[in-house]
Amino acid sequence: MYWMNYLWLKLSCKKGELGIGTIVSVALTIIVAGFVLIPGLRSFAESVMSSMNTWWQDTIKSGIFPSA
Repeated sequence: MYWMNYLWLKLSCKKGELGIGTIVSVALTIIVAGFVLIPGLRSFAESVMSSMNTWWQDTIKSGIFPSA
């Protein structure tokens, strides 16, 4: 019985460390995403919008609505 109590006390003391580690990991991930991924997404979105505008003007507008 003594070893079960000892094990329970050791495991219960580690719970706080797991929570803090998780919070730090999530915060670090958000910071890295902010500096690395978001600027790349902006240029990607601009290129997609430019391509869609060209597609609309050249294909859809001139083919479906020729008088407009």
